[in-house]
Amino acid sequence: MKRTILILLAMLMLTPAALRGQEAESLYTGWGAGFHIGVGGMVPTGSLADDLKGCAVFTGGFDLVYRRARLKIDVNYSQPSFKNENPYAVYDSQGRNLQQNGTASATNLGAGLQLGYTVWQQGKVSVTPCVGVNFNRLRWDMNTIKWEKDDEGKERPQIENVTDVHENSTSWTVSVDVDIALGGKFVDLGGKSHYISSVRITPFITHVGYSHLSPAVKGNWIGMTVSYSGLSRLLSKD
Repeated sequence: MKRTILILLAMLMLTPAALRGQEAESLYTGWGAGFHIGVGGMVPTGSLADDLKGCAVFTGGFDLVYRRARLKIDVNYSQPSFKNENPYAVYDSQGRNLQQNGTASATNLGAGLQLGYTVWQQGKVSVTPCVGVNFNRLRWDMNTIKWEKDDEGKERPQIENVTDVHENSTSWTVSVDVDIALGGKFVDLGGKSHYISSVRITPFITHVGYSHLSPAVKGNWIGMTVSYSGLSRLLSKD
């Protein structure tokens, strides 16, 4: 035990903070856990782009690692605005809208589970491709419209009622985590561990499809986020 402490103290004094995690590789048990939180942007493709616009996205989640393998849990939040004011295509016999979006933008909430593997690591930088499944919920208010004549005899749309609607999609997602280490330190949280701070740049593609819209919509969200990542790797006792 004393020998291990002496080795850790020597590494703290003699190596740059951003490289300590790699030089302590032989002391890791292999297991680690961490979190990430960040912001970015995304744009739609395919028929998804006919109904929605690009937007900012906020992301956060947790990582569980074993050696170079990574299990990543993500939650993403965004508010894309509409291009199509009547996505269910409900019209009367004269082609007038009988439904219309009641909000300027929708609430888009996604939750993903991905598996990744670090394929390259050099100095402060590591690259980890990830693939998995993503659940996505698009939610907004929908106005039901009826046409009535005003005092001048002109027909004008009137809101009859407002309905909370949503569309769900479960499909694949892929991403690449590029982690750039900022620094590291050794901590004792009931057991010795090495905490590493990083900036994480993550380009991603998430597929979505909404079969109830008319016409049915499918496409991809393509984007990138920049996050702060904190990871604690457990150290062996010997």
